[in-house]
Amino acid sequence: MNTHFLALLLFLSLNAASFSKTSLRHQVLPLHKKSYAPILSDQDVKIFWLENDTFHINESYLKTITQQQRAALGYITTFVGNDCDWDGDKKTDESNLKCKLLAALDLGYQCSEKHLSFLREWFKGDQKILEDLQTCKRTPASANIQDSFIELRMLTVDNTITITYSAVGFDFNAKHTWKWTEESIFTFTKNEIKRTGRKNIEGGFN
Repeated sequence: MNTHFLALLLFLSLNAASFSKTSLRHQVLPLHKKSYAPILSDQDVKIFWLENDTFHINESYLKTITQQQRAALGYITTFVGNDCDWDGDKKTDESNLKCKLLAALDLGYQCSEKHLSFLREWFKGDQKILEDLQTCKRTPASANIQDSFIELRMLTVDNTITITYSAVGFDFNAKHTWKWTEESIFTFTKNEIKRTGRKNIEGGFN
């Protein structure tokens, strides 16, 4: 296993406790016209998490999700590391980077046509998301500068999806680390989805 990835796993494990369930507990109010009581993230479904130096995926739950949920998870997963490595030898065009959560969502390789075309179709009415997708990058777990999820959770109420995640970053060259917790809120219809809210809950550069 790559030494950078081993170091990242060690760093993640040491910090996982600080991103426990209590650090994610907060109130979420869906951003649409109906009125709801505040929702605790204790009701979220854990999708992806680090435990005992191993990344885990709630694969049984992912088999039940809607296309809108798949799109929301796929977008968030595009921009944070999720145990990515080359599928076989690295191709010259870097087109075979396989990421664990992205693969579980059946979205193919990172930044592939299968990956991006699916997201573009569902986010067709969200110009900011479409612009973000143009900056899709391929970052393997062996990279000198990288980040990774510690935990990702999802809550769906009516036509609102809330995704909350904690992540850490590591610059092996500068020996610099950072960590943060973030929330994104999406609203959807039968044919499309948009991000309607985003906020940093805690964290920043160390």
